[in-house]
Amino acid sequence: MQFISVASRQRHSLRAAAEIVGGIGSQFLHDQSPDLVFFFATPSHARAAERVAEVFMEAWPEALILGTTAAGVFHPALRSIERPAMVVQAAFLPNVVLAPIRMDLEDFEDSPVCLENWQVLLDGMPDPKLMVLLADPFTTPIAEILESLNTLAPHLPVLGGLSSGARRPGANVLVLDGKRYRSGLIGVALAGNVRADILVSQGCRPVGQLFKVTKANGNVVLELNGVPAMDALQDMVSTLPSDDQHLLQEGLMFGQAVQNPSDGFGRGDFLIRPVVAVDQQEGTISLAGEVSEGNTIRFHVWDDTLIEDLQMLLLPQAVDKPASGGFLFGSWPRMGGDRGRLSVPLRQIQQALGYRVPIAGFFTAGEIAPIRGANYLHMQTASLALLRPAEQHSRDLVVDHRSDRLN
Repeated sequence: MQFISVASRQRHSLRAAAEIVGGIGSQFLHDQSPDLVFFFATPSHARAAERVAEVFMEAWPEALILGTTAAGVFHPALRSIERPAMVVQAAFLPNVVLAPIRMDLEDFEDSPVCLENWQVLLDGMPDPKLMVLLADPFTTPIAEILESLNTLAPHLPVLGGLSSGARRPGANVLVLDGKRYRSGLIGVALAGNVRADILVSQGCRPVGQLFKVTKANGNVVLELNGVPAMDALQDMVSTLPSDDQHLLQEGLMFGQAVQNPSDGFGRGDFLIRPVVAVDQQEGTISLAGEVSEGNTIRFHVWDDTLIEDLQMLLLPQAVDKPASGGFLFGSWPRMGGDRGRLSVPLRQIQQALGYRVPIAGFFTAGEIAPIRGANYLHMQTASLALLRPAEQHSRDLVVDHRSDRLN
């Protein structure tokens, strides 16, 4: 198994694609070529996305090629994500089976959403080890789609992100095997000799007490513990230290518990949702995402500990066998507020691992990753996946030295 990631700052899309092809080709052995290729590009490359994919398909005709546009892209060679760029992660995957995934508006009409689609995929691919999904946030009910997949394959980890950078439906671009889409989702399922470790860092910490949502409507919280939500929040804030009150002014997060553990709540027990508005007159709190009555919640503050959190999560990786490659999807706030820098912790990831690993990814409109054994849509987190060969080959899959592909 081999991963190679290359970035280009070329503003001309086809020149950027050609530069990347040359960079990747020079690093593979002469008898190897990628089986799976992901490319992530800033919106300046959106119009040429199909032609970029054609360049990659011509260079690697046997590869499964997926891509999306994003507000910013991640690569160790890029110091800033706020400039036009294109990155590619190419993987040579011996003894791995790949199954492409494509779903669109008509697939989202049934309830439960996409349950039959997932069943067909799982029937054709026994024992998948990982799924990577890229989706348009305007047209894809990703939370409901993940709920259906969790029902059918409760132990299958799903990684990915929502395309970003567009302000209206139809402006994001998804590409699968040379075809361009402006809605729905694309992805790939992987089975066979592959293992994925997925780490989710939220970069924020809880403050105050636990609350029960006693009245809600969609994304609007009306009551907490039986009193108006704003009254409950203000009472809680009054008990906090001054440092925490200052952090609340920088940005307030709403942590929604994913389950009620018997041993209390800890790391990874909350889905983080930004508070987008408060209504003092009505006493309500509006979130970036829906909430249900009966949910246990706890408010969180962003305290710029994303990097430290990731480094701690990476400690067990340092004693594991080296990862072959990785993906990073995230949408964390700027360090130091709105005028601060948008830092990408790739260098710190490499330092924590103790070696260099090819990593690529993008700044998302929401991250897809598992916590507590189920897959969720996250917001303002960093989701890192490290891939390596599995310890043992699957007995159920007999493939040649290259990856196999299910269509």
